[in-house]
Order: sequence, then structure tokens, then C-alpha cells
Amino acid sequence: MSSPTRRILAWPAARALIPGCGLLAVAVAALSVLQWALVATVVAAVVGGRTSPVALTGLLITLLVVWAARSAVVGVRERLAATVSTRVRSEARMAFARKLLRVGPSAVAEERTGELASTATEGVSALDALVARFVPGAVTAALVTPLVIAVVLVLDPLSGGLLLVTAPVVVVLLWLVGARSAASAAERWETLSRLGALLVDTLRVLPTLVTFGRGGTRSLTRASEAYRTTTLRVLRTAFLSGFVIEFGASLCVALVAVTVGIRLFEGELGFGRALLVLLLAPEVFAPIRALGADHHARLESLPAARRLFDLLDQPEPITGERQLPVGVPSVRLSGVSVRHDARTVLDHLDLDLPPGSRTAVVGPSGVGKTSLLEVLLNLRTPDAGEVLVAGVPLPELDPAAWRARIAYLPERPWLLPGSIAANVRLGRPEATDAEVERALAEAAALEFVRRLPDGIATRVGENGARLSGGERLRIGLARVFVADPAVVVLDEPTAQLDPDSEAAVVSALARLARGRTVVTVTHRTALLPEHDRVLELADGRLRQPEAVG
Repeated sequence: MSSPTRRILAWPAARALIPGCGLLAVAVAALSVLQWALVATVVAAVVGGRTSPVALTGLLITLLVVWAARSAVVGVRERLAATVSTRVRSEARMAFARKLLRVGPSAVAEERTGELASTATEGVSALDALVARFVPGAVTAALVTPLVIAVVLVLDPLSGGLLLVTAPVVVVLLWLVGARSAASAAERWETLSRLGALLVDTLRVLPTLVTFGRGGTRSLTRASEAYRTTTLRVLRTAFLSGFVIEFGASLCVALVAVTVGIRLFEGELGFGRALLVLLLAPEVFAPIRALGADHHARLESLPAARRLFDLLDQPEPITGERQLPVGVPSVRLSGVSVRHDARTVLDHLDLDLPPGSRTAVVGPSGVGKTSLLEVLLNLRTPDAGEVLVAGVPLPELDPAAWRARIAYLPERPWLLPGSIAANVRLGRPEATDAEVERALAEAAALEFVRRLPDGIATRVGENGARLSGGERLRIGLARVFVADPAVVVLDEPTAQLDPDSEAAVVSALARLARGRTVVTVTHRTALLPEHDRVLELADGRLRQPEAVG
């Protein structure tokens, strides 16, 4: 099995799959042999005319019971595989989500959102073919085929020997055709990911495309055509695989049938034994034929599994378990350096943030203000230097403890497609309705929220589509209020506002700053008087600006 397959089967949800399928495969093999032995006995008795109808009735009832038992065992195997597959896919999605939360946005900044979404949806769904189909099929083929061959060897060594030689040939054919399919399957997954990314990108910039009269369909058309082409290539290979395996299996069964028929005609083999061998020969190849289709499905799922594990294997920042003392902690950046490719954006930067201080950072775009905030938020690990919180290096702190004490308000807060109350509760999920309304009032948002049809229960659409920019910002600000953090990080909080909205938000920010440490990145002069000091970021260092305004 491939490395992704081994890793998936090592998950707790999948550990029972192989042993369970193994036991059920042995049961299927035993019941299959018993079933066809009963069929051969009944037919031989009818042909020989030496058995009474009562005895045949008993044999037929036994045959029916054995057939039902075999069907039940196969059904149990399918149910087991489906249950394990559901758990594995759920575990994979949870692992993917937890990984994104641990590595932070900077680790996937270069990834396209559509490709990540395709991996989390279509990619994880593709694991069903691997877990629910290929693994049970492989276990069944690995056990049922040798066991049935062993029975045939006992019944007729010559026929068993033929099966022992020809069965591996069919497996080799399966492997050869599968190797041809692997490249096409990988290309198909790449084109599907590209198509998903293009679709998401198009939906994001749809207003811009419409405004400028651009259809935006040319790239989508090319990606769709590439996906169609690769899908047809995969299907052609699948049909070829099915034909080769069916032809090889039929040829091998025919070879056994010819040798058995000749020896039966010459009297070297009894009718009942010859019939049983002929009935068991297809059972040797039935699991291999089923595995051919399962193997093709597995090849389609492997690129998605590899992509998933590539993302899960991304290095994570080192974290500790130390807790923070009660109160507003001091924060110090000492010799912090951050590099983007070959460019240094923060160069041995030092910054002291005493408890309760309010610091504004100004500077032109591209000088590293966002990188500074990411370091403070523990979303980026500096290339050099350290961040000390209450004298403790940030990597030694429990990340959950630090994030419970710090809040972030970006220039454009992202709102989930739910109610206003649900979006505010992102700051503190256990907040009551009264606390949500109090936070909205502190953020100068309660008045316009009460005018909405359902108040705080009003659904806002994806990213607050039904709200203005200023209203979205104030909902985000209420989220910070309800979190009641010790340290607040603000990134251009009034950049998109008109003067009246800016005045309301500045007043709300002044209330927010009481008793808290505040770090604000801004270009707007209206915010600067609310801060104890203003620092300019230039050449990777902080300094007092010569003039502000």
C-alpha cells in the first residue's frame, strides 16, 4: 500500500478496518466454498438420480441458509467499511481545520482559497474510495483468493496449480494498467483543484468583472476543458483496465475448464469434484476483478490524499504550556526580525508595550506594519529575536491562553454568514444576549442593529453583505468588546469610514482602550490623539516621527 494509505489506516478511526475485513474475508471464503460444495452435491445427486426429494429439500434449505449467511457477511463488511470511511473523512476534515488554526494564516498565504476548499471537500470525500472500497477489496483479494486456491489444490492439484500460476498474472496485469492510470488521475485532480480555485476567484471579484464588462469565463472555460479532457483520459484507462482484467480472468477460468473437461471425459475426475472445481475457479478471480475497479477508484483518491497530507505535514510553530498571570501583561519585542523572501521588513526591532499603554504605529504601505502585528498576534514566528509577554517568551506560553488575552480588529473584519449575535459571540461564545447588546452599545452599533428586522438575530449574509463598511467594522469592534481582552491590536480601524462614522468609532475605541494595552496601525490622524505615543516604522525599525499629519 502507498504511504497515504498507510497513514490513513494508522488513524484511530481506521485501525479496526483491516482486522475486521480480514475476519469477514475468511468467513466469506469458507461460506463460498460451502455454498458451491452444496450446489455441486445437489447437481451431482440430481444427475445421478440416487437422492430422494426429501434429502434434496434439506440440502436446498441448507444451501439457502449458507447463501444468506454469505450475503449477510458481505453486508457487514460493507457496513463496517462505510462506517470507518465516514469516521476517517470526519477526522480528516477536523485535522485539516485544526492544522489551519495551528499554523495560522501566514503559513497558507500563498495557497489559493479555492484549492484549499477543494482539498477540504472533494479531496476528503475522495478518501471514501480508498477506505470504503480499496482497502476492504484488497484484504478480501489477499485472503479469499489464496484460501480458495488452497481448497482447489486439495480437490484437484492440477487445477489448483493452474490457478496458482495464472492468478498472479492477472494481478500483474492489474498493476501494470494501474501504473498507467496514476499519472492521469494525478492530472485530473490538479485540473479539478485549478477549476475550483478559478471559480472561487471569479465569485470573489464578480462585481469588478461586471463593472468592467469582463465575462471572466475564458480561464474557467480553459480549466473546464482541461478537466473534461483528463476525466475522459481516466475513463478510457478505467475501461481498458476492466477489459484486461476481465479478459485475463476469463482466459484463466477457461483454461481450468478445458483441463477439467478433458479429464472428466477420460474418467480421471469424478463429476461432483469436477463440477466443484469449475464452480470455485471463478471465485478465485472474483475478488481480483472487484479489486480492479476499486484500484482505479483508489488511484483517483491518492492525489487528493497526498495533497491533504502535504498540508497536514506543514511545520507548526513551537508552543508551550505556561499560563499568564492575572491582569494586563507587559509585552516586549526584542531584536525581532522578519524576512519576506530576500527582503527584510523588520530588522532587529525593539518595542516596549507597558501595561495599559496606547501605541500608534505609522508609516507608508509595505514597510512591515502588518508583519509587526502578526508577530504580536503570534500568527508569525520571527526569523530572529523574541516576544516576551510578562517576561515569558511567547513560544513558551499556551497559545490558547495568549489568544484569550489579545484581540484583533482588522481594517475589514470578516463576518460569517450568520446572525449578528453569532458574529459578536466569536469573541466569547458563551456571551449572553444582554452581554452581546452591551458590547454592541459600547461599539456604537446597537442603534442601527435595533433598526434591523430581527435585531441581533438578523442574518448578515457572507462577509456582512447586507451591511455597510462602517456597520461591519462596528460589529467587529463589538466582537472585541465582548471578548474583554487585555491587549488590543487594531489595523487601520477607520480607514474605510466617512467622518461621522469615524468619529463614532474613535469614541468607541477610546472606551475600549481604558485599562488595556492598545497597539494601532493607522494612516488616519483622527486616531493619533487617543494614543500615548506615535512611532514611525521605517527601514525595519521604529522611531519617533519628525511630523505627524
